[in-house]
Amino acid sequence: MTVSLIGRSLAHRKLIATILKIAPTDVEVLISGPSGVGKELYARFIHGRSERRHAAFVPVNCGALPTELFENEFFGHVGGAFTGARPQSEGLVAEAERGTLFLDEIDSLSLASQVKLLRYLEDGEYRRLGETRIRRSNVRFIAASNADLSAAMREGRFREDLFFRLRVVPIEVPPLRERRDDIPLLMSNYVDSYARMYRLPKLRFSESAMQLLCSYNWPGNIRELKNCMQYLTCLRLEEPAQPQDLPLLVEEPEKQAAPVTVFVSERPLKEAKRELVSRFEREYLQEVLRQNNGNIAHAARASGKPRRAFFELMRKYGIRPAELPEEGDSFSGNDGNEVSATNPATNAGTTTKHNRKVNV
Repeated sequence: MTVSLIGRSLAHRKLIATILKIAPTDVEVLISGPSGVGKELYARFIHGRSERRHAAFVPVNCGALPTELFENEFFGHVGGAFTGARPQSEGLVAEAERGTLFLDEIDSLSLASQVKLLRYLEDGEYRRLGETRIRRSNVRFIAASNADLSAAMREGRFREDLFFRLRVVPIEVPPLRERRDDIPLLMSNYVDSYARMYRLPKLRFSESAMQLLCSYNWPGNIRELKNCMQYLTCLRLEEPAQPQDLPLLVEEPEKQAAPVTVFVSERPLKEAKRELVSRFEREYLQEVLRQNNGNIAHAARASGKPRRAFFELMRKYGIRPAELPEEGDSFSGNDGNEVSATNPATNAGTTTKHNRKVNV
């Protein structure tokens, strides 16, 4: 089956240019990218442009391979190899002979399975379970993962030698939000496809709906876009689709970090740095107090600072949690003195009598 990849964005065109160069070779490829970007589709595209295109493309979900079944699934067995064994099983390697074996979710393999896979990859030799004969295979390997394999190596969950054995050609598939120029083309393709599949009229979109679809971040990537077009086609909308018809997730506004440029201007570095640190400290104190419901002792413990030092920082920035007493009430520091809740920063060393206290 011929696989075509749709897109006109710069990121997509660069990706295709790389794939077309390496596809005719037998080099191993490691495809990375978030879930839903179509990593298997890219693997099939590589297979379809290779000399192996007339043989099988065999996809394997490594997450569904228990450690105890790895050798049986990969290399097969002969009759009587174990209790309940079928007369014979060829295994995935034999099925993909002269073709391509696609290892999806490669990070899901156990360490024991990774060792067995690595040994096979080194020389292409294996034995079926219950057999003494050594077999040789002629298979191309393409692996894929949506996990950070570098982090998995640091944590000891993925073997470094296997990583570099598979990562001869690294292919990074970007999320859909980074290739927005491709969204209208992909939409058009799926609209046509589902209209033919369900024998229904083609979808139409209002201008506002189209703008929303092109600006949406698509956390589920191409898979989410595809599902969206399928859903809207099945709704049999009589009018052009409106924004309220779209089954999109509600996106939380991203917190924008204060740009460093606001501190620059023509001031000395020390002065700008002092202002930046002060702003950070104030926002940190406010956030840790919020997370601890205004409990100063708990907030100090969470920040790793002594309660008195934490309280002094609060006084420095005039911070008072919402849960503290209202104006005129008081609370105590480590030294036992009471500090007015009106403005902690202006009451250092003062003592106020009051019936209600909150201990720091």
